[in-house]
Amino acid sequence: MCLQDLDEIVDSFLREVRQIDGYLPPTSVVTDDDLGATALASLELLIRLVGGLPIPERLEGISTDVGQRRARQNVPLESVLRGVRMDFRILWPAMLRRVPPEVLPGFTEEAVRIWEAVEYHVIRVHAGYLDESAVMAQERQHERGRLVGRLLSSNGEDTQLLSQTARALGVRSDSAFQVALAPADNARRFRAAAEDANALRSLHEREDLLLLIAELPRTQDLQSPRWLHDVPCIVAPIARTLAEVPRAYAIAREILAAFESGIDETVTLRGAWGRIAARRMGDVGDALAREVLDNVSANEGKRLAETLWVYFETGSVTTSAELLYCHRNTVINRLSRFHQLTGFDPNKPVDAAMIQMALQHRQNVQHDR
Repeated sequence: MCLQDLDEIVDSFLREVRQIDGYLPPTSVVTDDDLGATALASLELLIRLVGGLPIPERLEGISTDVGQRRARQNVPLESVLRGVRMDFRILWPAMLRRVPPEVLPGFTEEAVRIWEAVEYHVIRVHAGYLDESAVMAQERQHERGRLVGRLLSSNGEDTQLLSQTARALGVRSDSAFQVALAPADNARRFRAAAEDANALRSLHEREDLLLLIAELPRTQDLQSPRWLHDVPCIVAPIARTLAEVPRAYAIAREILAAFESGIDETVTLRGAWGRIAARRMGDVGDALAREVLDNVSANEGKRLAETLWVYFETGSVTTSAELLYCHRNTVINRLSRFHQLTGFDPNKPVDAAMIQMALQHRQNVQHDR
């Protein structure tokens, strides 16, 4: 009898479900036709399950289909399940009205069969929704990766690409961004630190690297996130807009290339510029290294180079002596000795820059060998 009056029962369901916030237009994309067709198929399935009637092939996957469709339509899961469980409130009174009084007591004892049928439907709707949500998440992740890849290989001037990437990442294209890289050896630690900082969404996999593109707070004083300085990674100069991210990424890759043996601390452009410059000098670097260092013997050169690096880093004879565990006069004597052997004075900024380039180039060459 319920199957014969199915249209009437569906109308009752539609009147009820329209009361669920966020389920129907204008706040939802689910149309009346869509909702009506789904309700018709779902209620017929439930009636057949309760009555032990044959299930047509067209109804076999309806529960899963409902969950998948509502997920695609971005209907909140809570609203979907409330709507599905409402089937019991619709079917139970509909059946009671069609049961003769003399068999009503026996029929009420079978109410559990209606609830079991509804739960059967709910479980499969729920599973379909979750499965489709997972598929959608993978699709979004794939699309994010595709757009990020296009952005990084661009010159940052394609406004449409910038807009699409910003939407996919959930950021503003005119925000500032911190770009950072972690090679494979440091990826696990980098990911754990990003998770602790609630920055997992800003991570992207690029070949064998983990790439961070983190939107920074809109403040006048732009600073790198503090957590980045606690893990081994390459921290690029801050990109002032999304359009500058490709340039920041290219700089980060070049910094990383200068540390072929790996990194064990946070590396910035400030700390890596010498290595990068020396790598770019080529034959000029060979000539500079010979001009500055050829008059220093190998045995003496190692001790002098160590002192020079510490002195250039600290700018202080006293601090250098403390770090080298020697007397400050020893540092002064070594700097003078280098000046005497080479003619380049470590205390003169121009000479100091040339000495650093020569030392860095010689170090790079020795490492490559």
